[in-house]
Amino acid sequence: MQAQPVQRTSDGLVLWGMYLLPKGIGLLLSLEMIQLWPDLELLYSHHLLSASHIQQYQLPWSMFNINTDLIYVFASLYILSGLFMCFHSYTFLPTLSLFILHYSFFVANSVWNYGVDYLAQTGLFFSLLFGGRQALQLKSLGLTNLGTTFFRLQLTVVYFFAGLGKAFGETWWNGEAVWKAIHQPIGASYFSVPLSAYRYEHLWVLLGIITILLELCYPLVWIKKNIRPLIINGIILMHIGIALSMCLLHFALLMIWYNLCAWDHPLLNIAKPNIKPLEPSKPKLQVPIATETINTTKGGTK
Repeated sequence: MQAQPVQRTSDGLVLWGMYLLPKGIGLLLSLEMIQLWPDLELLYSHHLLSASHIQQYQLPWSMFNINTDLIYVFASLYILSGLFMCFHSYTFLPTLSLFILHYSFFVANSVWNYGVDYLAQTGLFFSLLFGGRQALQLKSLGLTNLGTTFFRLQLTVVYFFAGLGKAFGETWWNGEAVWKAIHQPIGASYFSVPLSAYRYEHLWVLLGIITILLELCYPLVWIKKNIRPLIINGIILMHIGIALSMCLLHFALLMIWYNLCAWDHPLLNIAKPNIKPLEPSKPKLQVPIATETINTTKGGTK
């Protein structure tokens, strides 16, 4: 009989997604800090914010409490921690380091933080507990799906309530919210929409309704696996549109990476080593083959 080929089980794919999770987060956060490097002294000094204003809005462990000269030291540690998470198999200590530093830089003061900073902090938390080698340890304990389940629940809550908030208003149903979003003066976009496009009202209405439906239907990926690719790929395309039209590249890439890792997207297989089937083995006989007939001079009768 021939040996059966090695199969990729669903647990193996789930394990691979959580194993990769901290690597993508570390790379994205490192690149973001490198982009902010020229402005660090301006952002974390008293040039833009007064001491009383900083005192009013900051939490403990804020980088505003650190000497300006040390800001670049901690920023360098931030970048190195993220790169270590990305390019090394051991991720616990660098993830813990980046978790603390990210909080100090972007979460501890409400003046500079945005929604994406809290989403990144959440991803670091899941990476710390369930990502990298922690995923392998959970598998050895028979808890392969534990981290993935909690991570999926977190994404489901985020998307569902985001869609619910949009559904209660009118602007997402009539296209006004989409039109305003792509014309926010927050920076140059990669794909600009001319003002004359306001005449295509039905297009903006359609995009707004699709956005609401994608987010409200996000919980269906748990119970309807046949429509999971439709919803997840739709979410990914939505974030690509956000990146191109609103220039929110950091936010879009972070959420795309979360969805890829959480739901075992086929794109993750690009980085997954190929598992070759076992070589078929020839059947082994239980008894040796006789090399002489019974009519020989060594025995038997003629």
